[in-house]
Amino acid sequence: MPATVANNEARQVTGLAEALGRSLRHELGDFLQKVYATVAILETRLPSEWRTEREILARLRERAEGCRQLLDEIQDFLCPLTLNCQSMDLAELAAQLVMDVRLRYPHLQVTAQDDGPARISADLIRMAQVGEILLANACQAAQHEVTLETTTDASSGKVRWCVCDDGPGISAEVSSRLFRPFFSTRPGHVGLGLALAQKLVLLHAGRISLANQSDGGCCCEVWLPAGSRASSLLPEGETAT
Repeated sequence: MPATVANNEARQVTGLAEALGRSLRHELGDFLQKVYATVAILETRLPSEWRTEREILARLRERAEGCRQLLDEIQDFLCPLTLNCQSMDLAELAAQLVMDVRLRYPHLQVTAQDDGPARISADLIRMAQVGEILLANACQAAQHEVTLETTTDASSGKVRWCVCDDGPGISAEVSSRLFRPFFSTRPGHVGLGLALAQKLVLLHAGRISLANQSDGGCCCEVWLPAGSRASSLLPEGETAT
């Protein structure tokens, strides 16, 4: 097959995937807004003593929020992204993310560690997205503890995020497929989180890896340029501003 034909077909497939992602988010997003509104109305009208009904509404709202997050991940993974880079402290962001995660996983000991400010040039929203994905994965696998460590390596000029858990670790047969889209070892999970995290890290000219720890559990490492612009590894058609 001539290269030009193959390239045209690849662009058509990419365009179709982008259109599908946007259409899903639009159509299902409207439905989810109706779910949110219905839950809010019912919560104001139900008697306070109707605890079972209120618990059902709370679970419905939680499931709707999970669907909304999945739609966002699908669109972000399929569509080109533009970064809004600014100077930020990765250690400060890590501390905030850990505080938020503690509320969702009160049974775990989730801590943030750092060796001081770790400044990079990055998109704050997208880096928060990466952190949320990695922390959620770690918390779902952990038995007792999750740690998000931020360090700066002056010799290499890079900043390191390390998310570790004390869970069972990853098996050899799935380790090579962890960053593949739509691959998951957990029932009910679509398997886009790590694939999206990898895309966002690459957009910031960084790298990401995941491996078992020698003393048990799993550790995901993200390396990013300290204080540099995210431009060198942008996929075709995607830009950093």
